[in-house]
Amino acid sequence: MTTRTLIEHPAVTWYGVVGAPAAFALFHLAGVSASEAACSPVGIPGSFDTWSLVFTVAAVLAALGAEAAAILTYRVTRESGKELPASRVHFLSVIGITVGVLFLALILMGGVGSLVLPECVQS
Repeated sequence: MTTRTLIEHPAVTWYGVVGAPAAFALFHLAGVSASEAACSPVGIPGSFDTWSLVFTVAAVLAALGAEAAAILTYRVTRESGKELPASRVHFLSVIGITVGVLFLALILMGGVGSLVLPECVQS
């Protein structure tokens, strides 16, 4: 992949930037919905732990893919210097790498917490 390809087709760059936050948002939304359904009188099909594990694995894979896209973009544009727009793409790749690590940690902490802690606790 070349710098010119990334600039003309920015899908890889944008996946590297927003992929991990989007994966976390969908993971969180699915986890809260499953938790609410599991604690309702109707319940959910299957066990909550199974659903939680599926949501966690899917979100981790999506976040790792976004991290890989950000690293690929970084490697392609690291020698771009100060020429525009390649320097902007390089800057976005640095943001994607940083944000990807943070959101991957949030996904893992949320997934482990949902598997370890009891799901239906009355306050």
